[in-house]
Amino acid sequence: MSETLICVVEDVGVRVWLERVLEDEWSLEFVSASDLSRVSRLASASGAKLALVAISEDDPEKAVKLFSALHQSNPGVTLVGVARHISQDALLQVMRAGARDCLITAVDSDRARERVQSLVNEAAAERQQNGEQKRRSITLVVGASSVVDTRFFAQNLASELNDLYPEQRVLAVDTMATENHAFYFDSLSRLSLNDLVNRTDSIDESFVNTALEECRPGLRLLSGQIMADQLSGDTAADLFIAISRLAELFDHLIIRVVEHQSADWLKILGADLSRLMIVANPMVEHVQYVETMLAGTTQLLGSNCQTNVVIDGFDKKATLALADMEKRMGTQASLKLPLDWLNRLDSINAGVPLSALLRRSSYQKGLAEFAKRQYSEQSSGAGALGFFKKRAAGKE
Repeated sequence: MSETLICVVEDVGVRVWLERVLEDEWSLEFVSASDLSRVSRLASASGAKLALVAISEDDPEKAVKLFSALHQSNPGVTLVGVARHISQDALLQVMRAGARDCLITAVDSDRARERVQSLVNEAAAERQQNGEQKRRSITLVVGASSVVDTRFFAQNLASELNDLYPEQRVLAVDTMATENHAFYFDSLSRLSLNDLVNRTDSIDESFVNTALEECRPGLRLLSGQIMADQLSGDTAADLFIAISRLAELFDHLIIRVVEHQSADWLKILGADLSRLMIVANPMVEHVQYVETMLAGTTQLLGSNCQTNVVIDGFDKKATLALADMEKRMGTQASLKLPLDWLNRLDSINAGVPLSALLRRSSYQKGLAEFAKRQYSEQSSGAGALGFFKKRAAGKE
């Protein structure tokens, strides 16, 4: 049992069959279909080359969505279906969604081991040939409280990336936007993130170029209103697929989420994030929240994810000292941004990034230097169609 096979199985009968047929040769790790991020973390930690996914005869559409989501998040993992019975139409759909084979419990007991071994060998050869693959750049921006202005931070981070690397493509996503806005920018686009979640099959470069106009050369905005009930179940799988496909089309994806949904978003995307930005004001309750959040994200983030704490509204003359905040959080602040209230107001009211204002801004200067440090390695990547890096083991 030197290698691990991931088994996305909830049917007890299918689980017993897999244990009986395969457990002598491989270590089987069983996970729930409702936790896609855990599948990614497990694939990273174990180095698994193959995942077996149960297909319910009563709900084959759910299996198709699951295969598509897993294929998007783990392109280096070979997917194999397992079913008690399956129609030709359902089999065709799961194969199109990424499955390489399908085992039928009623007839494949004698041949299952041989077929799985063949697929494992093929996957190992492909990995060796392709070498280490590049990871997509996905940044999640969350706040330590609902009063933290993550809209302003995220829109200006995207703008700075666009200024630093004008030859690359940046997409900034506001998952809880107000009407006719994306962040504080005006947005007249008729396409929303909610629309993309409902039509994941149509997300390609041609569609995105047509449906999402550039607000500046190289920078596009996407707004949405993702509610709590869309962050679980099948809708969460569709959301995961939509984000994954967008990440293949852009060099950098900046996603801003509201504080009370951050835990759900981390469960969905955590293992596939490049960077997590936690933005807090220099307040005791925000520092306490950051401390709790850092402790809770350990098992949700991939080993290559960089976590950054940003203090927004920092003033070294304040009673709450930076050293005290960092001691309580258990980490150093990656970036300290001043309130810079006049420039902030002018930027918001004009609907433009800070870099577009005529006068210099200390907030913008600090953010520009931070973005250059954070994203310098990504700037030498292979472009918008890069895939995931092979993650280091040890996160599960």
